[in-house]
Amino acid sequence: MKLHFNFKDLFRAPRIALGFQRIWINGLGLATGYLVYLVFTYLSLLISGYSIGEVWQKQALLACAFSFSQPWFGRVIAAVGVALFAALILMTNTAVARASYMVLRDEFFYTWSQAFRFAWRKWISVIGAFLTFGFMIAFFVIGALFMGLVGRIPIFGEWFNFLLTIPYFFAAILLAFIVVVTFVGIILVPAVIATSDEDALGGVFQSFSMTFNQPWRLAIYSTIVGVLEIVSMLVFALVLKLGYFIFSGLFTIGMGEKFVKVAETGLAWMDRLLPVLNDWLQYLLGSFASWVYLSHPHVPLAETWSLQIAAGIFTFFLIILGGSVLAYGEAVGNTGMTLVYVILYKIHEDENLLEREDDELKEEEEGEGEPSETSGEKGESPEESTEEKPSAETDAAETDQS
Repeated sequence: MKLHFNFKDLFRAPRIALGFQRIWINGLGLATGYLVYLVFTYLSLLISGYSIGEVWQKQALLACAFSFSQPWFGRVIAAVGVALFAALILMTNTAVARASYMVLRDEFFYTWSQAFRFAWRKWISVIGAFLTFGFMIAFFVIGALFMGLVGRIPIFGEWFNFLLTIPYFFAAILLAFIVVVTFVGIILVPAVIATSDEDALGGVFQSFSMTFNQPWRLAIYSTIVGVLEIVSMLVFALVLKLGYFIFSGLFTIGMGEKFVKVAETGLAWMDRLLPVLNDWLQYLLGSFASWVYLSHPHVPLAETWSLQIAAGIFTFFLIILGGSVLAYGEAVGNTGMTLVYVILYKIHEDENLLEREDDELKEEEEGEGEPSETSGEKGESPEESTEEKPSAETDAAETDQS
């Protein structure tokens, strides 16, 4: 794909992300991470003395352990769930960035399973990059705390610390810069690893390099990607709701009251499963929230068991469609940040990452080019086997000469 290598290329992100492959990768990753988070959240609350029914009644599928009063071990379990969720999201972002990068290279036969295999092969690099950021921040924080304890020493402590005032100020500024780069790395490291096949240190180095050398472009381009992600989600949700209106209108004519009962029950159950989502959307979007979500409260109308089962199936697919909105938005963001890194790398290094030799593709080409085994011994070709075996006429001639 030919790029301009400026901000114009970023507006391709919604179109590139609007593909089953990218939405599926993001959706599968989000669903897996969310299920892990939900299990650890309910486990932490269960261990803390709350019943599952009590938590389900209050927060259902949007449970948050930190909104409950818990002992320390319950919060630790909940924090582990959050950390695992974050790790799975980072892996998913790497897989989506890899798939988007292959689309930019016009590698249209690259599959979603290959993208996940790449992300799994790079999981140490992805997680290791953020552990590196964490160690760097911890080094400065622990160092500052230690020097603060040194300052408690009578006379020597205060003199020693305040003689180092200027180095401490520069260290504090450096710490602030590392924190900024860490936030940059959250959105940039998956794209770096997916496009450059870097390791953890490479991802950290490129995050520092782009933040220091291209700060304004990085800030402006990332803002554009963020706006595109939000707008794309809203438009996608609006299109889905329009599709629901057409679907419900046509099926109401065909099924009559039966469809109304199933649909109303399904929507009422979805509102119960996601109890605060409507309030969040009303707070964020105001009156526009009804364009993309529930426009008014619904009442379950299904009386028979068959209609209730149908309503449950309907609710399940409504949640999947709602999740696809998040998946598409994330795909736009990951695709956009992949474009951002490709553009900034071209500007800074004068090298097109779309033209570099990719190790994964090279290995696949070499694997396809290997000769297949034949009936010859140890993989020898029939010609080699024939040349090594003397013919009967040659044996007879050698016998006559002797």
